[in-house]
Amino acid sequence: MDGTGLLRTIIEATGLPGDSLEKEMDRVIRAKGLDPANITLDDIREVLATYLQDALCEAKDSAG
Repeated sequence: MDGTGLLRTIIEATGLPGDSLEKEMDRVIRAKGLDPANITLDDIREVLATYLQDALCEAKDSAG
């Protein structure tokens, strides 16, 4: 499975809205200088960690 297919499978498995999550993941992937077509599972782990950290910071900022 190529990187794009792997990424789609993981996004679908989250149960979150796919379109918005895919856009956010793409933003983080490109910010890290990665190629979505050649992304590895380790890259995806790092991207997801960054995405979750960003989401938590946004939630914290909007709450207080």
